Amino acid sequence: MKKKSILFFCTAFLLMNTGLLFAQRNGNQVQFKSKSQATYDRKVVYDADEINANNNERNAYQAQTNYLPKTTVYKEDNEIVLQVNSLMNMKADHFLAVFNVTQVGETAAKTDELMNSRINSFVDAVKQMGIPDKDIYVDMIYLVPTFEFEVEKSVFSKTYNEIPTGFEMQKNVHIAFKDINKVASLVTLAAKNEIYDMVKLDFFVDNTEACFDTLRNKSVAAINKKLASYKKLNLTLSDKFQIVHEASYTFYPETQYPAYDAFVSQSIEAATKKGGVTKLRKPATVAYDQIPYNKYDIIVNPEILEPVVQFVYSLQVKYTLDKPEVKSKNTYMLVTPAGDVKALDVK
Repeated sequence: MKKKSILFFCTAFLLMNTGLLFAQRNGNQVQFKSKSQATYDRKVVYDADEINANNNERNAYQAQTNYLPKTTVYKEDNEIVLQVNSLMNMKADHFLAVFNVTQVGETAAKTDELMNSRINSFVDAVKQMGIPDKDIYVDMIYLVPTFEFEVEKSVFSKTYNEIPTGFEMQKNVHIAFKDINKVASLVTLAAKNEIYDMVKLDFFVDNTEACFDTLRNKSVAAINKKLASYKKLNLTLSDKFQIVHEASYTFYPETQYPAYDAFVSQSIEAATKKGGVTKLRKPATVAYDQIPYNKYDIIVNPEILEPVVQFVYSLQVKYTLDKPEVKSKNTYMLVTPAGDVKALDVK
C-alpha cells in the first residue's frame, strides 16, 4: 500500500511539472509580448465634454487589451473621422558602438599608461578591419584617486583612517561603421584587449524625412480610398475637412529587447527530499521584438531579418456629412368666433 502511494505521488508530480512546463512556456511568451507592447499606444485627441459613461468603459477596456484603436468623439452627429496608422521598417545606414574601459593604477601616470596600452591595441585591431581613424573617437570620462581604510589599533579601540591607494581612469571608445555584421568582430577584439563592456549600439537612418514623407503620402492615399468606398454607400462627405490629429514616432532597436525567464525551477528531488535547495543564477532570455503590425493600416517593408528602425505615422481627418435639406412648412391657425383655435390644412 505504501509503495502504491509513493508511485501515485510521483506520477501526479510528474504530470503537474509537465503542466507547469507548458504553463511556463506560455507564460514566457505572454510576458515577452506584454513587455514588448507596453509603449506602442498612439496618442489621440479627445473632446472631454462629449465622452459619456459608455465611451469611458470602452476606452478602459481598450487600454487593458491594447489592441483596439481608440477613436475621437465630437459634438455634432454629422461629423465623421477617418483615421490611418502607418508603419515603415528601415534598415539602418550607420551604426555607433561605444565600449567602456576602466583602469586602476598606483599613480596617475601609470594608470594612463596602462589605459593607453589597452586602447591603442584595440584601436589598431579595429583599423585592420577596415574602419578608418576618422570613425574612431576616444572619450575621456574621468581620472580620480581611490581610497581605502587603514586600521590603527590602540589598547582599547580601533581607528579606521582613509588613505589614498591609487587612481582610477575611465574612457569610452566610440566606433562608427556601416556593416551591422562587424559588431561580433568588434566585441571579440575588445575582449582580447580586456575590454568587456559594450555600453550601447546606436542605429542611424540617413534620410528620416523621406521615410515620413512616404508614410504621409500613403496615409493620404488611404484616406482618399476610404472616401471613394463611402460614396458607394451613398454617403456624401463635404469638401471641407480638418486634420484633427497628426503624429509621428520613431522606435529604435535598442528599446525593443524585452526579457523573460526561460526556465522552470520545480524539481522532484526538491519535493521528495528533506534537504535544502541550492539556487543557481539563471540568466534572462532577451530577443529583439519589433512593433506588432495589428494596429496599422499600412506597413512598408513588413518582412525583416535584422533589427530595424521603425517609423510610425498617424493621421486623423474630420469630415462633415451633408444633411438632407428639409423644406419648412408654414402652419396656419384659425380662431373661431367662439374662441376655439383650429389648424388649417393649407396645401
